[in-house]
Amino acid sequence: MTLQVDFDQDLWLYVPGAWPWEGFASIEQWRDALAGALAEAYRYDEPMREWIAATAEGLARGVDEDEHRFAYFSRPHEALGIASIYELARADEVSAEQMLGVHDPAAVREVQIVPFEDGRLGPGLSATRHVADETGAITVVTHWLWRLPDRDVLMIAGDPDLARFETLHEDYDTLARAIGTVPDE
Repeated sequence: MTLQVDFDQDLWLYVPGAWPWEGFASIEQWRDALAGALAEAYRYDEPMREWIAATAEGLARGVDEDEHRFAYFSRPHEALGIASIYELARADEVSAEQMLGVHDPAAVREVQIVPFEDGRLGPGLSATRHVADETGAITVVTHWLWRLPDRDVLMIAGDPDLARFETLHEDYDTLARAIGTVPDE
């Protein structure tokens, strides 16, 4: 089985981490096409177009090898968010609490695990934590976890802007519910 995410393409952008990808020979070609399309759609000026290009390139260059990265990037002048989905070998020696970051020493309040329902992968778990860095700045992070018989699927989203994260939380939940599997061909 392979992961498939039926995401809302009006809100989310799949961020590739390897090239060529879907007809784009290079990251620069993809970045420029994306920046041009958004600049045209929203009539962005050149500095905003350059910011979009730089942001898109940074998003793509930061993709981990086993990560499926999605960016809330359809209206970058309003909000920007990132969700990372990982398909992992089943790790029975690692508890759900560990995978959800429940005991993160940087958490500034108790982390609660809550059921996560209605997704294509079936019932899962979710946990949100607020962590402080060395300066005391708070970042909110949510993990969604599905422990399937043959694999673990983990989605992670976080933001140092707590209000923006709360605004996008429903969209993150909707993306998490869109994760499913299809048979390998």
